[in-house]
Amino acid sequence: MYKAERFQCPHCGVFAHQNWYEVSLQEDFGIETAPDESLTLSQCSNCEKHAVWINEKLKYPVSSTAPLPLEDTPKEIKTDFLEARSIVDISPKSAAALLRLAMQKLIWHLGEGGEAIDEGIENLKKKGLDIKFQRALDSVRMTGEGAVPPGQIDPQDDTRVALLLFELLNLIVDALIAQPKKVDEILGRIPK
Repeated sequence: MYKAERFQCPHCGVFAHQNWYEVSLQEDFGIETAPDESLTLSQCSNCEKHAVWINEKLKYPVSSTAPLPLEDTPKEIKTDFLEARSIVDISPKSAAALLRLAMQKLIWHLGEGGEAIDEGIENLKKKGLDIKFQRALDSVRMTGEGAVPPGQIDPQDDTRVALLLFELLNLIVDALIAQPKKVDEILGRIPK
């Protein structure tokens, strides 16, 4: 991937053209560096953000084992999703807390207000959310008897739980936002 003209941007996740810039700390800042150290920047043509490479290894942004949010993820939820993604490998407990908060925001975004997530999930089931999602949310302690409040750190959370929360969030966005949007687009193209 290093010095490739196009690759999946570590910031926005889009497969896009990258511009490359060699940086010489000695020339630019008067800082002595080891002769075997090289600092390079890549800039994504899609999001225009920079990535930092030292000795051909990506150093910023920190790579993540978590999936990217779906394109149809609402902006306020995508922000929390991406923040959780940036820390999941460093602090899975913090990432899980952020994802539970993002899940609550998603439920509110879908028009299911109220304090309790359980109520929102019940109402989403009435709108077509498969009951399996509720069981999955129970298993990651979003709902049910052992639920952890959104934004709260749970000492039992680990990377596995955080990665499951990423997947569940994407699945719910797909089921309740992306797929209905695609169906509406298809219906809009059908002749009357």
